[in-house]
Amino acid sequence: MLAKLRCLLRFFLCLLFAARLCAAEPPQSNPVVNIYILRTGEQLQSPHVVTYHMFEWAQMRGRWILPDVGYYDAGYGQDQIWFAGGGGDIVRRKRFTWEQEIYLSQEAGPDAHNQRSIWIWPVLDFSPGRRFFGEVVAYPTLPLNRAQGWGFDLDRAKIERAAGSHWLTGIGYNASTGSGEHWQSRPFATVTRRTRAGNFEFWLERIRGGGQVQFRYLLVKSTGD
Repeated sequence: MLAKLRCLLRFFLCLLFAARLCAAEPPQSNPVVNIYILRTGEQLQSPHVVTYHMFEWAQMRGRWILPDVGYYDAGYGQDQIWFAGGGGDIVRRKRFTWEQEIYLSQEAGPDAHNQRSIWIWPVLDFSPGRRFFGEVVAYPTLPLNRAQGWGFDLDRAKIERAAGSHWLTGIGYNASTGSGEHWQSRPFATVTRRTRAGNFEFWLERIRGGGQVQFRYLLVKSTGD
């Protein structure tokens, strides 16, 4: 296991080095695109607790994504995850794209256990038709210390249909498993409003013991805008 993790870390460092070379090219060939992601969730049933907060910022230069940093907590900052990584486009076609990133994550906070891990994070986007769009994000968690167990998360697998030029509606599936945990399924329905100020997405999701609503915001902005 340690040998495999060393190989992954070497690959990650090579990826960062290549991305830095790419970023050093003239701005005309690789304009900088900033990506901002904000997410939060709230339990629907009483006592309506906040289930999580997440913020992420990334920059894209040509085919490369670097840096990519973010923060996640379970709603109240007691158990936090800080993560950083990078990657780039592996495949970019008219109806299919594959972005691949690798993250290093570190747990912090009063209720933390100093868990440390690597996430292998692919993002697959596809468009089976003019009005239909799909996305799949599924990643393993590879432990870097004894406190961290292994895991596998299907962050989202969704299919959406455009309703006009500004609205998307769809359904999806979210699930996870890990050390000592059973497979946990969380199907959801989603509505997205696309505007010049970003995409505003709302999930209605079933979770253990009830449901939750998620708000997801995405802004992609070029430095030339």
